[in-house]
Amino acid sequence: MLGKKQRSTNKKNYVAEVEAVAPIGGLAVPLLILLVLVSCIAVVQSSHKSRKLFGQLQDLRREAMLLEEDWGRLLLEQSTWASPDRVQDMAVQKLKMQAPKAREVKMVGGYGKAG
Repeated sequence: MLGKKQRSTNKKNYVAEVEAVAPIGGLAVPLLILLVLVSCIAVVQSSHKSRKLFGQLQDLRREAMLLEEDWGRLLLEQSTWASPDRVQDMAVQKLKMQAPKAREVKMVGGYGKAG
């Protein structure tokens, strides 16, 4: 009889231990499900934000490319406007300038190595 009592006592202890663990396990499962759902929502938001930022990056790259094209055109235009031949033509035609004749040129001494 002694062995039977021990067994029944062991069964009671085992059942008590299982019942003691059950409330924690019963609370942990819904908590884990909630955490998984929150994690899923965070992943979706992160993906959406990433796609949105990538679209903005593409737009900015496209704009930078257009600005570089404009810059190249402006440099070409500047070199055209400032070419020595054009400056010479403008000086002669619009400002009525002309190069001095050799007898009109006077050398001034006293400056630099030449003087």
